[in-house]
Amino acid sequence: MNSLSPFSSSVPHLPMPFSSSSSPSSASSSASSSSSAAPSDSLLLDYLFSGYDKRIRPFSDGHVPVLVELTIVLAILTELRENQQVASFVISHIQKWTDPRLSWDPAAFSGLRQIVVPRADVWLPKLFIYNSMDTKEMLADNYFDVRLTHQGKLKINIPHYVTCICRLDIALFPFDTQFCAIAQASPLLGVEEMDVNVTMPPKDSYFSGNAEWELFNVSVRDTKFWEDGERRVEVHYVMHMRRRPVYYLTVIVAPTFLISFLSILGIFAPGTNEGPRSEKVSLGLGSLLAMSVLLDIVSAAMPKSNEIPLLGFYIISTILLCALGVSVNMAMLTVSRRFVKTGHVPSKKVYNSLLLDPSTSPYQREKCWGERTEQCLSTPEGTDEESKEQQKDGAGKARRTSANLMPSFGPFVDPRVLVAVNSQLKEIVAAQRIFRKKIEKRKKHLTVEKEWNRVFAQFDYFFLFVFSAANLSLLFMFLRYSWQPIPQLSPKFSV
Repeated sequence: MNSLSPFSSSVPHLPMPFSSSSSPSSASSSASSSSSAAPSDSLLLDYLFSGYDKRIRPFSDGHVPVLVELTIVLAILTELRENQQVASFVISHIQKWTDPRLSWDPAAFSGLRQIVVPRADVWLPKLFIYNSMDTKEMLADNYFDVRLTHQGKLKINIPHYVTCICRLDIALFPFDTQFCAIAQASPLLGVEEMDVNVTMPPKDSYFSGNAEWELFNVSVRDTKFWEDGERRVEVHYVMHMRRRPVYYLTVIVAPTFLISFLSILGIFAPGTNEGPRSEKVSLGLGSLLAMSVLLDIVSAAMPKSNEIPLLGFYIISTILLCALGVSVNMAMLTVSRRFVKTGHVPSKKVYNSLLLDPSTSPYQREKCWGERTEQCLSTPEGTDEESKEQQKDGAGKARRTSANLMPSFGPFVDPRVLVAVNSQLKEIVAAQRIFRKKIEKRKKHLTVEKEWNRVFAQFDYFFLFVFSAANLSLLFMFLRYSWQPIPQLSPKFSV
């Protein structure tokens, strides 16, 4: 920084633009004599701008750079489009500099120490926002004024509507903090002609975000750089913004967790073992479809990049967890069907290893397993051979009894009728035996299926606990980022 500061209290004294025949005292007397005809402001303006050329920068004759002080007093975030990485702000920043050509003696002008002049009448620092896609001044030129003091110090407050490029780091979305900079620089002047110094915003500055973002701080910095052999300076207004995650937690995270929780509960709920296990697979596939729709909503709001946001990782992990649950259920479905097809109930070792009490169907309470399955699932009357013997004995007794009790019809009954009746009775008995075997086979199948369902219900309890714990762990690992402290601006941050 140069030793001569235009903002020092001692302003370099320049000769007053009076004529050679006049003096300050005569000017004062003439000003006082004509005060009734013209106000002091009008006299001062005539005095200041007679011979003033706004095209020439201050200190141009002494090869001293103009020192411009910048600060921001207002910043309002209006919009941030993540998928386009563009942010829009309403800002108001103050520029201060010194032009010694516009100084005067207050005593010569009725003690007038400051005045407001139109912006179009004075030299202005030429700065532009070079990372802006669109910059609009919110006031027309005829509404802009500059405050000028008797020491030649000028101050202007410029409101802008700026749409600038904002490079986003979406790694922690939706618990992310973003830094967007509004960068200003002179299009031509170097530090030897115009130096820029930025100061921290005043305490009464106003910064505000929108419904999704909280604008909690604005920091400033200035950097020097070389461009085309000239040393230049640029100023950054860095906006510190933190996302409000309530919307995403309510609309995406909560439904994702509930869908995954209900999906896991439906897949591994032992109470559903009475029905087909394939219905659980259909439930899991429907849950995967619902979560894929939520993932599509997140991807539509994010910029296209190689980095997956935190919310995307959570949804993908939940989808993989549910897909794994469906796969485990399909494997259990295949294994259980194979065991049921064997027609054997689980062995005693299986019951003991799973802490189960061996039992059978409701219509038979014998304890059976392994090689005794056929005996346990046979009819209560005994084995097939015993049943056949009993049936033979019963049939012989019936024939003898019927022979003794059957009346003699004599020659009036045709023996062919008796033969036909006998054959029909035999067909009825055979049909009843086949029907009975089908019923017994069905009961046997239901008994075996129920016993294996009891076995696989224990596995359902185990996987229900494991997958529910994994689902809660994923949610906790995701939410723990909401408790992280707000990151600080990195010194390597670039526009």
